[in-house]
Amino acid sequence: MMSLQSILVYLTLAVALGYLINRFVLPKKLRIGKKNSSADCGKDDCGCH
Repeated sequence: MMSLQSILVYLTLAVALGYLINRFVLPKKLRIGKKNSSADCGKDDCGCH
C-alpha cells in the first residue's frame, strides 16, 4: 500500500509537470489560464502590456 508521503510526491510531480508542459510545450492558443489578446487593449498601443 502506498504511503501518504508517496501519494503527495506523485501528486506534486504531476502538478509540476503539468505546469511545465503548459508553460513551455503548448502553443499559446492552447494554454490554460490567463489569456492576453491584443484585441483587449484596443487598436492603439496604450502601454497596458
